[in-house]
Amino acid sequence: MKAQYGLLVLLAICLLPACDKYLDLEPENTIIEDKVFEKYATAESAVAGTYHLLFSAATKDYIMAEATSQTCEYSSNAGRTYDEINNGAVLPENSNLQQIYESYYAALVQANLLLFKIPELGQYEELQMKRHLAEAKFIRAYSYLRLLGWYGDGALMNQPQKNGLVLYLEHYDGFNRDEDIRPRNTNEEVFAQIIKDLEEAIPDLPSPGEQDDIENRVSRANKAMCQALLVRACMCSRNYPKALQHANEFMTYTEYLLEDDLRDVFPLNPNDAVIPFSAEHIFGFPVSSNGGNWQFGGNNIYYIYNNYWYSDALINTFADTDLRKTQLMRERIYDGNSVFVTDKYPNQNGRDNMTMMRLPELILYKAEAMARTSGSITQDMVDLLNDVHLRANPTEDGYETTDFASTDEFINRVLLEGSKELAFEGFSRFEHLRTDRDLYNPELPDNKKVFPIPLREIQVSNGVVKQNEGYN
Repeated sequence: MKAQYGLLVLLAICLLPACDKYLDLEPENTIIEDKVFEKYATAESAVAGTYHLLFSAATKDYIMAEATSQTCEYSSNAGRTYDEINNGAVLPENSNLQQIYESYYAALVQANLLLFKIPELGQYEELQMKRHLAEAKFIRAYSYLRLLGWYGDGALMNQPQKNGLVLYLEHYDGFNRDEDIRPRNTNEEVFAQIIKDLEEAIPDLPSPGEQDDIENRVSRANKAMCQALLVRACMCSRNYPKALQHANEFMTYTEYLLEDDLRDVFPLNPNDAVIPFSAEHIFGFPVSSNGGNWQFGGNNIYYIYNNYWYSDALINTFADTDLRKTQLMRERIYDGNSVFVTDKYPNQNGRDNMTMMRLPELILYKAEAMARTSGSITQDMVDLLNDVHLRANPTEDGYETTDFASTDEFINRVLLEGSKELAFEGFSRFEHLRTDRDLYNPELPDNKKVFPIPLREIQVSNGVVKQNEGYN
């Protein structure tokens, strides 16, 4: 909750410098100073600090979204929290869950600050102010979507009227119990706000072709990035016609292309070099361009240490010649057994760029949405599946409509392709939830497939914020 978190932690939010070079600016002492919002340069730094808070939040739950799904197995060194989550035994006072909750709320609280302070105090060009406001809405929407996936009771399981999150859309300006303590909004209301923020942001953002280099295009919100996040949000809320609409709008942007070489998407980086994003990256954090400056922090993704690997169920679906297996995995021995470890993040110091969204996700979403809205199988949607499948399996002939006996069979094949293509990219858990597939533990009851609201939030609200049903 914004108010509770603000009461405990956000009495003052320090402005953090950007984790991307486009905002290589001197930070201000504190974002609360009104002068920060008067001029373009200092307001730009405030926007940079907000992106950095989103980056910080993403480093805390990226691996968790894999280690709690059926794509992944993990070693005993990976941490007790995963076992507790997968066994349905995690408690509301778990500190890891508290950190995730607080970190995303920190990002959206600062986004709210921009949304209120820039119109009130900004004295720079109107188009620049509108762009800053649109970026703040993108960050708020991304944060709420991630929080909803973790904490919204049944949010991804087609239960729109259950408790979602407390929606705070105001600037936090000191704790007021009468105004700031309020019950959770429904999942449906939170999804509606996410979509509203993104749709309102689009007109005031540049097209990807208007951004001066690929790093800016990937690390700073643009029209296409908002369309892509709209597709993800609509798929999560099972609004397939709207997802298809936004997927079609996203596909009008020609800047995004599938790379021929998978190592251009996830480059080897043994020497902490600055590495570029690929042509298929839509959104990400350019960690490698920090130049080794640990003030910004690494991505916290340490697959390189072999504590996480593909589950047997998933690895057995890959052909031996699949380039995702031959180029992006390493075979290792764990407890006497051969396992396949992802090599998508190969830098041992966490200096690889952090992938948040890339083109294959959108291609497969469009194919799925087409199938779900039409109830039929067309060559157009099969071609979309082939775009992803044949890039990894270039010696195959590809699928045809006659290869699928039903729409459900086609959709299941698209979902499998998504699991293979996007595994270990920080959202496998949510993909399984939104499509009614099992999580890591197939026996986990539905009311344990969402995290408990952190105990601190329940206590500070004096019970106004209700706990999720599985943890009462």
